[in-house]
Amino acid sequence: MIEKVINAMMAKDYKAMAACFAPKCRYFDYSPLSLNMQTYHVYSRPSIEMFFHNKFTFRVINVFDFVIEDERTANYLVSYAGTYMCVRARIEKMDEGGLIQEMTVRMA
Repeated sequence: MIEKVINAMMAKDYKAMAACFAPKCRYFDYSPLSLNMQTYHVYSRPSIEMFFHNKFTFRVINVFDFVIEDERTANYLVSYAGTYMCVRARIEKMDEGGLIQEMTVRMA
């Protein structure tokens, strides 16, 4: 599943990104905190679709250079509004159908 998330992020495809998540899910991104920005806490598939639609459309989040660690974890370079950092995304929980229930992103 992490490959699907990566491919959706690279393509800036917010619909494909949301399709990776269960209807009741959570996406937590703690990495902006190191830039004195608010962290992102997004709940539910429709919210994830809207969140990434806005972030990709307005180029607030841009991702580069993914390295897959395992089936649930990837490291990548991300730009938050022009400031770059290396982060680690981890799928914490999945549902019985293989969709993401919880995903966290932290500084690598």
